[in-house]
Amino acid sequence: MNAARFVLIRHGRTQWNAQGRWLGATDIPLDAVGRAQAGAAAGWFAHLEPVAIWASPLARAQQTAQPVAELTGQPVNTDARLAELDFGAREGMTWSQIERAQPELWAWRRGEHDCRWGVTGETGGEVAARMSAALVHIDASTPQGTILVFSHGTAIRMGIGGLLGWDFPTSWRLDSIANCCASSLHHSGDRNSGHQWRLGRYNAEPQWNLGA
Repeated sequence: MNAARFVLIRHGRTQWNAQGRWLGATDIPLDAVGRAQAGAAAGWFAHLEPVAIWASPLARAQQTAQPVAELTGQPVNTDARLAELDFGAREGMTWSQIERAQPELWAWRRGEHDCRWGVTGETGGEVAARMSAALVHIDASTPQGTILVFSHGTAIRMGIGGLLGWDFPTSWRLDSIANCCASSLHHSGDRNSGHQWRLGRYNAEPQWNLGA
């Protein structure tokens, strides 16, 4: 049986990314650099011959996926569970502003323990659960082959950890993901036989050999 593989891609740059402002549920589009990144990376991702393309509903992920969809003829499917962690009242803040407003997030950022962002936001564990559930659903409903998923930095880190069965501190040991960089997860077992996922590439620039 052919292997199934996810290639998880962080969106291109936004203005808030460039300004060092934490961006989660706020719907900020790509800036000029981000649009150029998406266009430059599209050929590399299209070369992987995806059997499906999925994306977060947020504009920055949709805009990064669209050039690949145009090259491959594959539609962009949307799942709200692929969205970024909701940082609640901390949306749009710099880290210096966040640490003054909610000092306990220092422990979160160091990967010591999970907590809720900005009173009304999400925890890392909640994002891990919804991301991994989305990936399991997509895997089960898609033919074997490469599936491109356009999502977000924290969501991808938590989703990888959730799918691999890691706790929050272990997941957070993964490095931050750069704009338009990709990570891959694969399995080669029967979907009905309790297959295990494996992490292949992580935070790879698109010109790297993602076929490995």
